[in-house]
Amino acid sequence: AMFLISFQQSFRTPHVILRIVSIIFSIIVFACIADTLALSDDSCVYRGDKNACNYGIGIGVIAFLASIAFLVVDALYETRDDAFKRYALYADFGFSSLWAFMWFVGFAYLTDRWRNTAGSYYSTHIRNNAQAAIAFCFFSIALWTALAVFAFRRVRAFNADAGGYTEQVDGAGAGDPGYSSFPANPDLSESYQKSAPLGEGETSDYQPPAY
Repeated sequence: AMFLISFQQSFRTPHVILRIVSIIFSIIVFACIADTLALSDDSCVYRGDKNACNYGIGIGVIAFLASIAFLVVDALYETRDDAFKRYALYADFGFSSLWAFMWFVGFAYLTDRWRNTAGSYYSTHIRNNAQAAIAFCFFSIALWTALAVFAFRRVRAFNADAGGYTEQVDGAGAGDPGYSSFPANPDLSESYQKSAPLGEGETSDYQPPAY
């Protein structure tokens, strides 16, 4: 029941909505490129550069799988301890930042190859798929950058909350008066010497009362 409640609440947050959109965008990218390969006898439409097609499909598939994994993490987030939350937030921020850069590279790579391709050689359907893949690579740059920004804000808020809690605990500990303890090794010889009887040749300051 706790998991279901957390799962429902997570889908109302902006970063989860963006993650769902990222799944759709990644499917469009790798599906369009794969479709162009199928319709052109396994020949990459981006100037025949098979690496360009493999790169576009690769980043799309990885983004798709990672987005699903992070959705599961978001659903479990509120039911886990602070250690899990910290690792999840840092992983989200690191991967989102990296994949925003990977989408930028993919957009530049595919755009450069398509610009030098004789598009009229291919059918309208193939050209539309090739251009759609480039367009959604561009949209994915902004989308994953936004995910990185949201992740950074969540990391900062988490660290601020953890720091405030630590300060409260430390302050409460510093205000305790504590208990005094007996010395571990009391010097009994010193007190014994002070109370020892007087020896020969020694005088005392004690004066008897006069009657």
